[in-house]
Amino acid sequence: MDRHILYGVLLTALCVCGSPSKAQHSSDLSSYNQKAAAIVERYKKELLQGRGIEKKMMQDSVDVVVSPYMFKLLGPGVYYSSALKKNFELDYELPTEGAKEVASRAMDERNSINTLIDKALVNAYVGAPTAFRYSDSQIESEVLVSSEPVANAKPEDLEAIYKKAEEIKDVAEIVDDVEVELQIEKPNFWTTKGQFKFQFLQNYVSEKWWRGGNNNVDLFTQLVLEARYDNQKGIQWENTLDMRLGFVTASSDSIHRYLTNNDKIRLFSKLGIRAIKNWNYALSTEATTQFLPSYRSNDRRTFSNFLAPLDVFVSLGVDFKPSLKNGNTFSAAILPLTYKVRYIGDKEETIHNSYNMRGKDFQQDFGSRVEVNTKMTIVKNLTWKSRFYFFTTHEYVESEFENTFSFQFNKYISCDVYTIWRFDDNRNKRYYDSTLGYFQFKEYFKLGLSYGF
Repeated sequence: MDRHILYGVLLTALCVCGSPSKAQHSSDLSSYNQKAAAIVERYKKELLQGRGIEKKMMQDSVDVVVSPYMFKLLGPGVYYSSALKKNFELDYELPTEGAKEVASRAMDERNSINTLIDKALVNAYVGAPTAFRYSDSQIESEVLVSSEPVANAKPEDLEAIYKKAEEIKDVAEIVDDVEVELQIEKPNFWTTKGQFKFQFLQNYVSEKWWRGGNNNVDLFTQLVLEARYDNQKGIQWENTLDMRLGFVTASSDSIHRYLTNNDKIRLFSKLGIRAIKNWNYALSTEATTQFLPSYRSNDRRTFSNFLAPLDVFVSLGVDFKPSLKNGNTFSAAILPLTYKVRYIGDKEETIHNSYNMRGKDFQQDFGSRVEVNTKMTIVKNLTWKSRFYFFTTHEYVESEFENTFSFQFNKYISCDVYTIWRFDDNRNKRYYDSTLGYFQFKEYFKLGLSYGF
């Protein structure tokens, strides 16, 4: 039955239930209603002033809703056992005015209202039994939910929980008769990632092109693998393997069909142990060589080869590594104790002469080294990677400054602008650049496939 119809039944029952004399009821009910209205009005004011009830709620509600005595009628449909017990008596009459002392009138009025409401409920139970879904015994058995907010755990509270957890030897001490399956997984402190690039540049010039030129195809591949260990307790271990190989064809070269213009194998590893905030004690190692023999245009001599040379650095010092946002990284290692080994595993005399190692395959030096590695996101999809190292034995200096600007068009297409400056004053002067002297420079622009994993 619709609740509005039920309300009509209940209110009608209030007016007609259990009345032996209409005249007597009319007189008593008039006085009774005036007093009940006064009680309701007083209760409304108490709610507004002392109990913080919103004014809008009071304005939208009628008296019978606000009155606490009417809750049984206009609240959820409930079978009240007290109403059934009291109203099985058929000789109910309204109390007469002045029947008791004035001091007890308030109690009489409250009892009279409750009795009248109980009788109305009984009539409603008979007239619309399907509208009542609950009983007061069900409501009494419900558990109240606390409305107080749960306070956030404090660090000292969590610390106490952690200490308590160490004291627990058996789960049964805190949980009884419950089957618990525990699966403990060893945390993985390793993070790995990689990137593969295949880029190319092609140039074609017809045979009788009016300004001349050469046809060439430039291919470049790069594979970078990284593995990083961080136990969150001050130990970090970084490992990087960078392999590059690029070829260029040049019709002007009558000796070689192609030349390597980018050939490098670099293995880098750095172990850090936290000293103070952002500063670590660092042990750094680096090994570099190349894949294939390297030639110059129209020259049959080999200027470098696999393991010719092989440079190995072992350095000890400190590393400054601040925490940056958005995946940016910065590391500046100051390594005053550095041991360098250079090995040439090729008998080609040109290679030995080029690296100032005439008549020997092995050379070692002690010195100092500085390493700076940076990775920054300039704007979305545009990344700048930089590597700088400076090594000196206080007799000669060897240094490189490498920069790569990468723009990622989508997941698979990217372009790179790469530059590297190198300074080395430990070679025979005839191998130096006639314009730049001790400095050397290389640059390329590539467009092609790129895939990260």
